[in-house]
Amino acid sequence: MKYFLMIPGPVEIADEILDAYQGQPVAHYGPEWTKEYLDIIKRVSKILGSEGMTFLMPGSGSICLDTAAASFCTSKRCLVINNGMFGDRLYNIVSAHTSDVEILKFPLNVPADPDAVKKALSEREYDAVFMTHVETSTSVLNPVKEVVNIVKEHGALFVLDAISSAVIEKLEMDSWGIDITVTACQKGFECPAGLGIITVRSDLLNALQDTPATTWYTDLRVWCDFYDKWHDWHPFPVTLPTNTIMALKKSIEIIETEGLSFRQRMFGEISSRLRKALLSFGLEMYAPEGHHAHGLTAASTGGKFDPSDLLGYLKKTVGIQISGSFGDLKSHVFRIGHMSKKQCSNIILVSLLNGIALFMRSRGLKVPLEEAVGMLIQQPQDGGML
Repeated sequence: MKYFLMIPGPVEIADEILDAYQGQPVAHYGPEWTKEYLDIIKRVSKILGSEGMTFLMPGSGSICLDTAAASFCTSKRCLVINNGMFGDRLYNIVSAHTSDVEILKFPLNVPADPDAVKKALSEREYDAVFMTHVETSTSVLNPVKEVVNIVKEHGALFVLDAISSAVIEKLEMDSWGIDITVTACQKGFECPAGLGIITVRSDLLNALQDTPATTWYTDLRVWCDFYDKWHDWHPFPVTLPTNTIMALKKSIEIIETEGLSFRQRMFGEISSRLRKALLSFGLEMYAPEGHHAHGLTAASTGGKFDPSDLLGYLKKTVGIQISGSFGDLKSHVFRIGHMSKKQCSNIILVSLLNGIALFMRSRGLKVPLEEAVGMLIQQPQDGGML
């Protein structure tokens, strides 16, 4: 059975984007395709607030995190800021390319502390600092702008994992001083999975020769070499998933037409209302106030029930699939993804809320469903429709 996805990626996809994705593939080389590709990567860079170079790599976002580490961290001294499972993954990826890597760890429900980052960078010099924007395992939103300011004061590169934040959260690469941003197509860009996206400050590409080569596919020197030498015909070294890239093009068109700020405001309003509704049920938010992600919500049951029971109930009764969490959080935290416009529609959110209420009532818990629905379906401040 196909369930309606309310997990933190992949997302439910707009019909127009699916239409662009379906059909026979086109050749991934030649002047016609190259023109499309070069236009798309330029527009992705703009959405991320960068005049730098974007590369589209077959794979997931992790392939581009590996690319960032392979291209800029080999034999360098690196610091990974970690407050969750995907911070752990960042550390594992970076550790594969340098033995000189340290971790600055925070509790799972605590955002990165800029003062602690400043202290770490004052005590030791680092070549690069890595951090997640949204820690997907907990929904904690890290203070990127504040951390970047500190990193830049100490002369290190800053690499951002924006896989769960791009398009959804405010992100301005150039004006904030972010050197490298990694994301993927299956979350905020609302496409089928299959593309990692890495955007790099242009002048950094000229310094790549300073890093010893340890890989081929994830070495950006290889990608830059094809971009320079095969620019008018095949400006990338591998076969690209053309259907997925055409879906990305359609997604970009929709984002540009609506306006990026409109979409980010929509996610902000939806996440705020959903949190209020869940709080009215007696649930707890896992992320601290002021540091909630806007594309997913993590709620704690407070020991009232096992999240796995809720997940199964929702699939069976309302046909909606949400997510649990990881490790020690599995016993009391569940996550709801709302990273696409389809996931943010009133009818879906009310169905989800109704399913949660029915489940909790079946466990003898009192929940004010009508009041919660009223909180959820208020009209946005600009009068637009969701």
